[in-house]
Amino acid sequence: MRKLILICFLVPLFFYSQEDFGTWTKISFDYKLNKKVSFVSKTELRTKDNSRTRNQFYTQLSARYKFNKKLSINLSYRLKTLKENYGEEIQNRFHSDINYRSKIEDLSIYFRLRTQYNITYNSDNALYERTRLKLKYQFNKKLSFFMYNEFYFLVNDTENNGFHKNRFGTGFEYKISKSISAGLKYLRISDVNVENPKTMNVIGLNFAHKLN
Repeated sequence: MRKLILICFLVPLFFYSQEDFGTWTKISFDYKLNKKVSFVSKTELRTKDNSRTRNQFYTQLSARYKFNKKLSINLSYRLKTLKENYGEEIQNRFHSDINYRSKIEDLSIYFRLRTQYNITYNSDNALYERTRLKLKYQFNKKLSFFMYNEFYFLVNDTENNGFHKNRFGTGFEYKISKSISAGLKYLRISDVNVENPKTMNVIGLNFAHKLN
């Protein structure tokens, strides 16, 4: 198990491609209907070209059902606008998640399987399967550190085994109050098995507010 986790987080070091830099700024709101059902809304602005150009802006609505402390599922819809060379492109995205969590004292291990379907008007619709492993260490009641790695598999692609992208992330989360928290993270997103691959380095800042 330890070797598998180590390999998973070393994979991003072997990808070489053209580099870029951007920023992601996100705000989210969480409403808990009961012990099992909750709803989340997210809004995020992303930049590219060394943070000089808007890359995308989206709003997402999600519903989560919690079976127990370890297992939950999500259903989400995202409406986003992308800045392309030919102008603005509007995309609709649907995805579902299966989430599993295991905890060993102050260390939490998260495993997520995501099925994602992008609906676009200027290109083929894309169906992705995404697999993410995340580690989170709780220093105290307010501060935590996390690290994760995620693999993107394009189901539509039958020539390159589907593996198209890798996303590595690490950062800190800080609980400002019982209902408000903030996070700072670094992401390294690398294209794989594509012509002219690119790597996006991202600094992300997010704020989350629990409504109840």
